[in-house]
Amino acid sequence: MRETHTNADMSHQNGILYKISVFFTSLKNNGVLPTIRKISQRIEYKRKGIDFSTQNIYDLTRTGEYQEHGTALVSTSIDFLTQLLNDLEKAVGKPINKDVFVDYGSGKGAAIIHAKQLGFEKSIGVEFAKELHDQAEQNIKKLNLENVHSLYADATTYVLPNDISVIYLFNPFDEVVMTKVIENIQKQQESFESDVYVIYGNASCTVLRETFELLDEQVYPSGAKAEFYKI
Repeated sequence: MRETHTNADMSHQNGILYKISVFFTSLKNNGVLPTIRKISQRIEYKRKGIDFSTQNIYDLTRTGEYQEHGTALVSTSIDFLTQLLNDLEKAVGKPINKDVFVDYGSGKGAAIIHAKQLGFEKSIGVEFAKELHDQAEQNIKKLNLENVHSLYADATTYVLPNDISVIYLFNPFDEVVMTKVIENIQKQQESFESDVYVIYGNASCTVLRETFELLDEQVYPSGAKAEFYKI
């Protein structure tokens, strides 16, 4: 039997019972209006054929040397990304540059799409599963967004743009790959044109904590966690 990470398959999130539980949790934590806004956006996305549903990554065509080290596919909502960016700015103590947003393990493109909608000049996703990358490209095209790009690539060798502002990691891979990614980022560090910050959601390893400056960490009503770093 093929061994997989215990959180590799999050497809139960596509089920009606899970969605009902998310609805009532949102009502409890966020209130009526934000919940209605979230539902309205999902209805609009469905009308346009946008697909952010989750899948078992081990059923997909993956690229790179470290194919067995990915974790779960989880889509980031625009409300949650807004909260994360607000908390990052509080931790930094000033508004951040919104030049380029890069999401490692970008899945079907939810975070990079939302980042563009939230004011970043450009957003880039790095995804090792071809089917997820292909769907991300379709989602971007259907929303007619410019300067939003999904790359079918190995995160350990991806070269960041010099004008990078924010790196987003929502537990996309384990410590083996994270170590390689951080080493690669460090090699590029001198080329960055301004301060670069990292949002690390649902951290599963301590590599960033041991390498970069931890600015803050938060636990949210949903149970999600985030760590905020300066490179």
